[in-house]
Amino acid sequence: MTAPGESTPDSESNSPGSGNKPPAATSSPQTVASPAADSAAAGPTVARADGSADHRDPVPSGLRAAAGWSWRILVIGALVYMVAKVLATISDVTIPIAVALMLTAALWSLAHWFIRHGLHRGLSAALCLLLLVIVVGGLFTLVGAQIASQWGELSNQTMASFAQLTHWLDTGPLHIGSDQLNNLVNQGEAWAKASQGRIAGWAAAAGTGVGHFVAGLLIALFATFFFLYEGSYFGETLSHLVPRSGRSRILDAAKRGWVALVAYVRAAVIVAFVDGLGAGIGAALIGSSVAVAIGALTFVLAFVPIAGALIAGVVAVAVVLVTLGWVKAIIMLIVFVAVMEIEGHVLQPFLLGKAVSIHPLAVLLGIAIGASQAGIVGALFAIPLVAFGFAFAKALSSSASPEEAVPVDDEPRGSRARTA
Repeated sequence: MTAPGESTPDSESNSPGSGNKPPAATSSPQTVASPAADSAAAGPTVARADGSADHRDPVPSGLRAAAGWSWRILVIGALVYMVAKVLATISDVTIPIAVALMLTAALWSLAHWFIRHGLHRGLSAALCLLLLVIVVGGLFTLVGAQIASQWGELSNQTMASFAQLTHWLDTGPLHIGSDQLNNLVNQGEAWAKASQGRIAGWAAAAGTGVGHFVAGLLIALFATFFFLYEGSYFGETLSHLVPRSGRSRILDAAKRGWVALVAYVRAAVIVAFVDGLGAGIGAALIGSSVAVAIGALTFVLAFVPIAGALIAGVVAVAVVLVTLGWVKAIIMLIVFVAVMEIEGHVLQPFLLGKAVSIHPLAVLLGIAIGASQAGIVGALFAIPLVAFGFAFAKALSSSASPEEAVPVDDEPRGSRARTA
């Protein structure tokens, strides 16, 4: 026992001034977070009216979303630009492939009709190509035969019209006599003699262009056959370039885009046929000997948006003016205006409008961009590309579920601004 007043060894060791330190704690040390550190990590602190702290994100959410969309759009735009540049360097192949896709879209329904009636896919594709060659070749043969049979009459009518024109220039208000016309003719002959080398170069370039055209035509027909025969195989092969997580959505959007493209091409063929038929019938009613040629030219140029109808009308009116006179040329002009009005107010709203819903401003911008980048070829393929792109984007955006949607901001949700 210890008497009162005596200190035990433990008490002496722990008493002040004893020089002994207290024993260390047996539990593990714990770190206590500093409120100041949390405040610095959370961002600037704004004092509320009640005295509490409000931690806010220094970057507004709208600006964060705009930045996220901006860099993604820039990356996609750069990728599209690079792909377009690569395709432009091999235009001798890409243009025939694009033509083959248009021909495939035009023949798609016919090929599937043959398949549904028991024909093999390869046989149906070959039969579609054979019918295409027969129709196009027969049309050009008919036009060539008509022009050849009427060549003598056309020459006589042209010379008579030229004589009437010179007489009017001599006796009309311009008072351009035969001497001045002869001087113009002599100047033209002198220019032709002085430019023989340049003309020979143009002829050689034209011959090279014909060779490229024939080669491209063969590539287009060959590719069209395989697109009709193994279209699904090409689609599945290209789908492997897409990550597996989004492959089904991309394939579904591509199928919807292809359906829209097929509908557009089918409607465009019907509209072009009606335009050519109307122009040919009008030319035949006024007595033109090349009515079939005018109708065929109108049909072909109708596939070129906006400019095609204008070019066909100018050529048709000029031919009628030279061969039949100015009165019937005015009638031919009225016929073309009527055909264009029927196309713009009846055919396009009911056929093209139902096939694809494209705003006229989008059509105009697509044609302008296509023509500026690739000339007539760009204007020809601009609207089909816009139709496919609109349907693809619409299907892709509508098929995105909340679970599959990719957030604009890649920052984890836990690091967003907190409100105290």
